[in-house]
Amino acid sequence: MKRKMAMALAAVLVAGSLPVTASAATFTDINEVSWASSTIQAVSDKGLINGYEDGTFRAKNNVTYSEAMVMVYNLMSKTGNLKASATNTLSIYQSVLNTYKIPTWSQSTVAYGLSAQILMAADLPKFTTNGVSNPATRQDVAVMFGRALSEKYDIYAGTGVNYNDVWRISDEAMPYVDLLTRLGIVTGDDSGNFNPTANITRAEMAVMMNKTYDLLSNELANTGEITEIVNHDGDYYDVDVKMDNGERNRLTLSDDNISVYNKDGSRELPISSLTKGDRVSLVFDGLVITKIYLLDEEASAQEKYDAVGYIYSLKDGYLNLESENTGETTKYKINTNCTYYLDGKKTTESAIKDVIDDNSDKYVYAGLYTETKNEKVDGKRQDVLYANAVYVTVKDEYTQTGEVTDFTSTTVSYKASGSNARKSADFASDCEFYIGDKKSSAKDLEEMAESGTVYVKVTVNSKGKATKVVMTEDKFTDNTASSTYTVKGFNKDRIIVSRGGTSTTYEFGSTSDITFYIWEGKWNEVSFKGAESFYDGDDDEDDYDTMYARMNFDKSGKITAIYMAKDGDRENAFGEAEETERKGTVEYIKDGKLKFKTSSTEYTLQSKYDEDSLEIGGAPTSSLTVLTRMANCDDVTLYAEIKADGNNKITDIEARLTAAEGKMIEYNGKDTSDSDKKNTLTLETSDGSQFKLKTVSNPKTDSDDYDAEDLQTTGYRGSSVELEFNNDGEISKIIVTDSSYNSGTKRVKGTASLDGSKIKIDGKSYSWDSKTYITSSSFTYSTKDMFERMLQDKDIEVYVEATISDSNKVERINARVESAEGEFVEYDSGSVVIETDSRKWSFNTVSKNTLLKNCGLDDEKDFEKKEGKNVTLEFNSDGLVEEF
Repeated sequence: MKRKMAMALAAVLVAGSLPVTASAATFTDINEVSWASSTIQAVSDKGLINGYEDGTFRAKNNVTYSEAMVMVYNLMSKTGNLKASATNTLSIYQSVLNTYKIPTWSQSTVAYGLSAQILMAADLPKFTTNGVSNPATRQDVAVMFGRALSEKYDIYAGTGVNYNDVWRISDEAMPYVDLLTRLGIVTGDDSGNFNPTANITRAEMAVMMNKTYDLLSNELANTGEITEIVNHDGDYYDVDVKMDNGERNRLTLSDDNISVYNKDGSRELPISSLTKGDRVSLVFDGLVITKIYLLDEEASAQEKYDAVGYIYSLKDGYLNLESENTGETTKYKINTNCTYYLDGKKTTESAIKDVIDDNSDKYVYAGLYTETKNEKVDGKRQDVLYANAVYVTVKDEYTQTGEVTDFTSTTVSYKASGSNARKSADFASDCEFYIGDKKSSAKDLEEMAESGTVYVKVTVNSKGKATKVVMTEDKFTDNTASSTYTVKGFNKDRIIVSRGGTSTTYEFGSTSDITFYIWEGKWNEVSFKGAESFYDGDDDEDDYDTMYARMNFDKSGKITAIYMAKDGDRENAFGEAEETERKGTVEYIKDGKLKFKTSSTEYTLQSKYDEDSLEIGGAPTSSLTVLTRMANCDDVTLYAEIKADGNNKITDIEARLTAAEGKMIEYNGKDTSDSDKKNTLTLETSDGSQFKLKTVSNPKTDSDDYDAEDLQTTGYRGSSVELEFNNDGEISKIIVTDSSYNSGTKRVKGTASLDGSKIKIDGKSYSWDSKTYITSSSFTYSTKDMFERMLQDKDIEVYVEATISDSNKVERINARVESAEGEFVEYDSGSVVIETDSRKWSFNTVSKNTLLKNCGLDDEKDFEKKEGKNVTLEFNSDGLVEEF
């Protein structure tokens, strides 16, 4: 694994050259560049660069691209940093190097550069013009060196580059210029310019190579960890840094002699932002430290101070602070030695009061260092909160977190974290919405809020409008230990807790320094013995399965308070359910993790579920394999409702498809004889997956040209379809988008009769197909023979809709009777039987009551009075007998 070092230094852009013959002692012209003469001698002594045969160095000469690549190669070789796999690769690139007329003497090193990704193919056209070598620019050389060093050092976006001509640096070069600046290999000229497009000289290359050589050879330890920091009333700070090479640096810092920056140098920070345990990088100018980069992600304010929030008032020796986390106001007594800081600078209480008065339309944000003293108040002893130091900054906005209670297109309402305070904020016109770190819309967040318990971080401007809303399924953390743990062990020496499958042991040292609370309908403070008894269950008539705990820590990481609650009380005690519910459209299932589209959290799947814990509506078989295939298939939309425990492990899943498209392999309807296939459709998606899905008994279509019965015919197999589903996951609608059956067919409709061995429809005759499929709402006969007899009967008029193949044969007929006459035989449970001259016929009717009413009859026995009489049957538009 490659070792990365994030370092910060400062220096000058320099360079090296090709090894030739003259030594440093015989250079006759280096006094022309006195600023670089000692460095030129140093690189010559190290064997990195020599002069010319006439004894000159020619420091002001430009360096060509080919020469620069040779220098980089020599530098990496001398320091033992060549990539073995990238050497001896000339044969691979010979052709392209010849195409771009790369000089023969440099081709092997240029080939190395391409193989090691120090050069890209797009760089080669810069090397020569009409066979003549071109001088290299400062930024292009910076890119070469930066790429070569990227195996050891972190590359950032380059947003911290602050040269006066930064706008002239190309986007490609920016990250590498940033790296070399941080490493002390490049800086600007006296005017603060980098001059990216200027040609680089041999003197500059000599200095650049020398700095890089020292860096790679000595592996300078410029990174370390702050082990101690002492604040001298904000005037200066004593800081001990243990360097990565084991050395220790004791620094005396003040805002006047040092600058502190965040990791990428994009923002300057006050020295007061440094704390014990921070990872830092020290930037040297010679032996003097000029800058410090804070390498860790910037710690939250909650980790820096004992209390954070917004100053409500500061008067009469007290400070009232509205907690950033809970929204509740706490009163702090001002210590007589309290120190005040405004934007990291030491100031006075009077100045802070002026800031509060002058910024009534803004938020005065503060971080407090506090202590608790037990003293007499009105004759009784009680704990009094004191403010020992107050760090203040003025904000146009404030941020608060909480559990969402309501979310609409215009407003968010939530219960502030750690309290019962209810908050709401209307959205500003330019409000930004996020699900985790993914930019979203108010509609997306509204859908997510409807999917289960969610939490928000709301940024509110001076007008009380929300300008940014971030939503997640997980609580936003703070130093009040919003993480809830399962207690695995507890005694006077330690507490063992578990979260997310990881167990952690916290040693107490002394329980007298820890405040213990137990939940008994409310939080009660108890002694250690009381907490131990609560954990052991001595005072509980009923056993419990799980003990939960939260812990508060001070800045040094020591536990200051423990809150304990038993299962069943977790929701009331900590404001969270032991089991969360979530629902929505699944985005994917990967590596045993399920993620919803409107979600920032991945939920862990168990390796196996029983039939009661996993259900896929509309699928004959419910299994993790089927679920995973559905979740990861682009052609289907999978909706799921899950239950997960406190570790986001899924305990129950109910899933169903809400949309799908693909090729219909087979559809079997309600009349299918095979019970296993009845009301099922097999769909093949574009990735080759096949899903067997349940349908309702008679799925709808979006066309009058075909119905569910049509889709069962072989002609529709292989058709492209879109599927719609009901809430049970069953297919409720089948839409044919590209039917192989439709291809080469036409549709005809009209009154039908026989024309010899053919059928005549609307005056035109068509041949029968060997597998002509016949359906009708008017009768139950489905054979061609019976249908031909009906068409021959002069007392029956039949209307048909038919599909005709390109060979002019009838493939399918949907028929309905429009009229019929004959002798009434009987009425039998939804059908009427009449006898014509040819035979008896049975026709389907509307409901019995409707038929009786239409015929003017009182009850079913009246039908018997019609027996033997000639009747004319009248049919409705659905082909059912409605009157006779």
